[in-house]
Amino acid sequence: MFAWFGMTRVKKTDRQFFGNLQKRTVTLILLTALLVLNGVKSLLTYLIPAAYLTDSIIAVLPETVGVLVALVYVLVLERMLQDKTVDTKIQ
Repeated sequence: MFAWFGMTRVKKTDRQFFGNLQKRTVTLILLTALLVLNGVKSLLTYLIPAAYLTDSIIAVLPETVGVLVALVYVLVLERMLQDKTVDTKIQ
């Protein structure tokens, strides 16, 4: 339908999230994600003045940003490790 845009239908690959990785590696990634989450939360709580933390919207900002950063960290790291395992299987 959108072939004139250069958009074509791509065949889906059935790959699992953390599919080719050992359980120990997955555990380490998730534990470091928790450390990243707590680190970002602590840093933002330290940087935002206490007077602003009384506002309910600003008070949830450190946790929200921490969760988003940890989520991006897990997604990027999983993709990098997945590509690395695929490259080593090809060679």
